[in-house]
Amino acid sequence: MVYLILSIATLAMGIIIGYLGQRSGFCSTGSIRNFLLTRNAHFLRDVAALTVTAFAGYLLLSAAGITHGFPAFASAGNVMAVYGACINPYASDGNVQNIVILTILGGFGVGLFSVMADGCPFRQHVRASEGDRGSVAFILGFYLAAIAFGFLI
Repeated sequence: MVYLILSIATLAMGIIIGYLGQRSGFCSTGSIRNFLLTRNAHFLRDVAALTVTAFAGYLLLSAAGITHGFPAFASAGNVMAVYGACINPYASDGNVQNIVILTILGGFGVGLFSVMADGCPFRQHVRASEGDRGSVAFILGFYLAAIAFGFLI
């Protein structure tokens, strides 16, 4: 029953966030690009508002006991996932340097291709739901690259 409630809540939040993203034209990569090229900080304020709102929401959920502290990062090679399951991101060969290099290359690739595609992955999802075929191709490539990245680790 809990999973059903979580699934419905997740679907509802996805619909709300998708609707707001479609109506506002929000794009994190586009806002940074526009600020650097034209000094237009309108959408850059949206990114700051999103960051502050996400942080405040996480603090509220943590205070309500829904989440348990801040998320753990891969600082020691182990990440505590939901319900205490332990995931070792360095399980392939134990070489942290490979993970760092692949992470930097992945971040560079997402940034570069987001600017080339005229929108961040969130914006590409919104545009794909509006029927933009180029965005559908971007999303397919995005998820295929994520799968390939998983095999490289």
